[in-house]
Amino acid sequence: MTNLVFLPGLHGDAQTWAPVLAALPEDLTATALDLPAEPDLDALVDDVARQIATGSVVVGHSLGGVVAMHLAERHPSLLAGLVLVTAPVGAEDPDAAKARAARAADLSPEAYEEIALDGMEAVYYGDRGHDPQVRAERLRAARAYGPQRFAAHSVAIGARPDRWAFPAQAGCPVLIVGASDDYVVPTEEQRRWAEANGAEANGPVVGGAEANGAVVGGAEADDGDAGGDRAARSARANRVAYVEIARTGHMLPVETPDELAAAISGWWHRTEA
Repeated sequence: MTNLVFLPGLHGDAQTWAPVLAALPEDLTATALDLPAEPDLDALVDDVARQIATGSVVVGHSLGGVVAMHLAERHPSLLAGLVLVTAPVGAEDPDAAKARAARAADLSPEAYEEIALDGMEAVYYGDRGHDPQVRAERLRAARAYGPQRFAAHSVAIGARPDRWAFPAQAGCPVLIVGASDDYVVPTEEQRRWAEANGAEANGPVVGGAEANGAVVGGAEADDGDAGGDRAARSARANRVAYVEIARTGHMLPVETPDELAAAISGWWHRTEA
């Protein structure tokens, strides 16, 4: 049985994924990992690789998507599939990366928590950033995550390479998940990224029960396969798919866990078929 491994984003921990894992169908096994406080992206990825069984589907949100792509490049034999949830696409400007790292260095727990809670309106859809329960979860995750991880990961994410052409070259099926109202990793950028890698960038914007049928640009992996054309099956298996979930911002795992779980499980079931 294929295991799904979930990697959190900046300010997130393994528990951030709990609502998504709870919404997955019973025939899928899943685990969520904390990312180590490691500033070197290669070393961070190698540490994660030691916790992943061969043949896993790795799901990464934001920073976790950066780690997942680097993992697929450094340890390709581990992955049966890759899901990139609102993941950054391009490399960061060196000056911006330096400023990010400096801002994150040597923070007290109180100063770090203030950063984690600052600007939530830009991270969540609509007025969710003001919701007391959403803010409480953000603070819980930040306290588990801590200033040391934030400092290390601020360096690691600043060293990420450009991944514009990566999904089509990944060597395994890839699902890109965009959010309809993402201002951190802009929605339009996610659509262009998907389109540039062979998926339809303007596929359905979905929510709720519709998510199971919403993956496009690769979802139809079992169509036209009656002739047993192995080459065609292989080509379809390596196609890039794109799904966009409606009425959500950058924090998909917290905002729309049911829809995200349905999109991931629906895509993987079709890919396996």
